[in-house]
Amino acid sequence: MPSRDIVYFSLHPTRDVALNLERVELGQVLRARSWFQYPGGKGLNAARTAGMLEGRVRAVTMAPPSWRAEVRGFLSRYGVGNRFIPVEGEGRTCVVINEGSRETVINTDLKMQFTARHYRLVAREVWRAARRARFVVFAGSLPPALGMRRYKELMRIASSASAGLALDQTGKWLSVGCGFRPWIIKPNLREFSALVGSRPSAPRQMVSAARALMANGVGRVLLSLGSRGCLLVSPSGRWFAPPVRTGFPPVSAIGSGDALLGGFLRSVAEGMAEPEALKWGVAAATANLARPGACLMTAPEVKALVPRVEVRDVR
Repeated sequence: MPSRDIVYFSLHPTRDVALNLERVELGQVLRARSWFQYPGGKGLNAARTAGMLEGRVRAVTMAPPSWRAEVRGFLSRYGVGNRFIPVEGEGRTCVVINEGSRETVINTDLKMQFTARHYRLVAREVWRAARRARFVVFAGSLPPALGMRRYKELMRIASSASAGLALDQTGKWLSVGCGFRPWIIKPNLREFSALVGSRPSAPRQMVSAARALMANGVGRVLLSLGSRGCLLVSPSGRWFAPPVRTGFPPVSAIGSGDALLGGFLRSVAEGMAEPEALKWGVAAATANLARPGACLMTAPEVKALVPRVEVRDVR
């Protein structure tokens, strides 16, 4: 029986700080109406989504030692196991300023002492996951000190066994990763356009561009279109999911792409057909819109939205 396990690699995580302000005025002293913080980044966001939906999920996280208890405790609340690799240095912070209908995101870079020893520890975890898991997922940015040569070696290891490689990255990392025959990639439209060298606007154009990637080794493309919905192009079909009518005003879209991938992979790993798995991914992405912060929704909220998701064949 195939493994149901999903292993997410979060090698450049953040400590997300969400601030709720009435308005931002530059040059002024401002007071937030509310705020909270939590361990974030694409990999941890998607892992929490899959774990919250009762998937079998583990996250491999590389961060300063002082983050260990916070990361493990937060992930455990969502049913996510954790392999923590401590790295000396300065942690990475992501500040999200919410002004009601507008959000501003400020990121910093992680300044850590990434050594050959740390690379060996990560490579060993990738090797194990590639042989034991259903999916190996690289999501989000990577530490600059990793370098392209080491990244290519990690991609080679990840794609060397039975696990499906899933990529949610950008720029050169996504472009190079596509050369290692990933089972799926999950770009947004901007990332997809950069990857294919054009900006398709109609679903048929997007399908054509996705199929060109698939002809060169990419297994399938899950394309996030923001407020326009999403598109899945697979060897077994092509499906479009329009935005879901929810009855609540969207509060924050940050993390919705992470929720889409987390819900989709969890559902495929549990044995669902791809159109049904897409419904769960879209439901998770939609539920994420209801509150500030990334992927802090609940399983009942996601389940309530699944029947509302419409999946159409793209001819």
